[in-house]
Amino acid sequence: MRSCSRRGASFSGSLLFGTDDHGSASLPILVAAYGEGRATSDAGTGDGLYALNSGGFVVANLNFVGSGPSSNSGSGVQFDTNLPGDAKLEHVYIDHVDASGFRKFGVTVGGSNGKSGFRDVRVTYVNASNNATGGIETHGVFSSSSAAYANEDVYVNHSNALGNLGYANSSNHVGDGIVLSDVNRAVIERCLASDNGALNTHVGGPVGIWAWDANAVTIQNNESHHNHTNSKADGGGFDLDGGVTNSVMQYNYSHDNDGAGYLLGQFSGARAFNHNVVRYNISANDGRKNGYAGIQLWNGGSGISDCEIHNNTVSIGPASSGTPRGIYFQTGTKNVHVRNNIFQTTGGVRIADIQAKQSGLLFQGNDYLSSGAAFSVKQFAKTYSSLVAWRNSTGQEKLNGAAVGMNVDPKLVNPGWAGTVGNPDSLESMSAFRLDSGSTLVNAGLNLWTLFALDPGPRDFFATGLHSGNGTPQPNGSGFDVGANELT
Repeated sequence: MRSCSRRGASFSGSLLFGTDDHGSASLPILVAAYGEGRATSDAGTGDGLYALNSGGFVVANLNFVGSGPSSNSGSGVQFDTNLPGDAKLEHVYIDHVDASGFRKFGVTVGGSNGKSGFRDVRVTYVNASNNATGGIETHGVFSSSSAAYANEDVYVNHSNALGNLGYANSSNHVGDGIVLSDVNRAVIERCLASDNGALNTHVGGPVGIWAWDANAVTIQNNESHHNHTNSKADGGGFDLDGGVTNSVMQYNYSHDNDGAGYLLGQFSGARAFNHNVVRYNISANDGRKNGYAGIQLWNGGSGISDCEIHNNTVSIGPASSGTPRGIYFQTGTKNVHVRNNIFQTTGGVRIADIQAKQSGLLFQGNDYLSSGAAFSVKQFAKTYSSLVAWRNSTGQEKLNGAAVGMNVDPKLVNPGWAGTVGNPDSLESMSAFRLDSGSTLVNAGLNLWTLFALDPGPRDFFATGLHSGNGTPQPNGSGFDVGANELT
């Protein structure tokens, strides 16, 4: 079945589909434009495309335009199911679509009955901008006790979420960029999120690119910048939030966000939060508001445990509002390991701030530099003015009794740049934040593979390989480097 309009044409009203409008992966319903250019759907105050209890769709080469976030009441493209029995509708592909001017989301997919939802969802080359609640999202009926997820096998690629501002006095977070929830197995890659969230007043959310209530999510090769909040919470770049397990944030570039560059957060009532990894990312001048950090952990629920934070580069300076940090343990955690990272601060910004009691916390093999001010690490109520004092008092930055970790200039190329790339396909070509060939951090990192049986991953931020042909991690030199760059 096809529902097509000539490219370049415009039409008014909503496209509505129901249970009888059902395709398949091999024979999907095609909603698309033909000819030159895209067709435009003027949805007015309603939805652009709304499909209830329908699967087997391809929506392509269309622009959906709402009347504006303040007057519209719908979403650009919405797939919803209220089927009973935890049903999964298959194959929803949304490709080369623009959705703007909607009260809710640009694109939203999910279920509203039990754990019914969608499987095999692809959102590619989508621009979701100037919407109120958010850009792109998945959802389900939240249940902290369920082992199932509403949505499975979700892929978001080469999509932009820009200027989705939120609104005041919402009962939940609004103004998100890309947020996946109630999802098992998902990837967000090569996407851009910026200038979202500025009108949100809800305390909790929004974030540029994030996931919550999710398992096996990979967020990689994205740029998230200048995201905001008008409350005391969030407005960050990237986030693995309440109830996330077995997930990875890697090869991302976060900068100039109100909130944390990379947040690991757990809220009350969420499913368990554990076995997540943050590696080979760059954070530059995040934490512009409310005292957030380049990397931050916050537990308001059942706990954060068994997470690895390694080979990231954080560069952060003073903010006009609040007191930022390099890395911030806002509450207690269990078995979190912080290794081979660079934390470089300027203007007296504290390198690390560790609050509350931690269980099994290990800082090992990191480099700390406070430019223009004294070294400053705070753990509980005590502030340490040198790496040696911190090490001797707390046992951090030791390995098998030997001192590790450094307090040296990492010699990063242009570490204060914090510019916008604007094209996630070009992140690897960035010249800033690389290690200079004369850096003492080259070959100075801990071998995570041999020491801790921790696979560092296939590459660094700049697409330098770390695996040989047989899959065993291999440094480019005599040892692994510290930070997000494995120098060639």
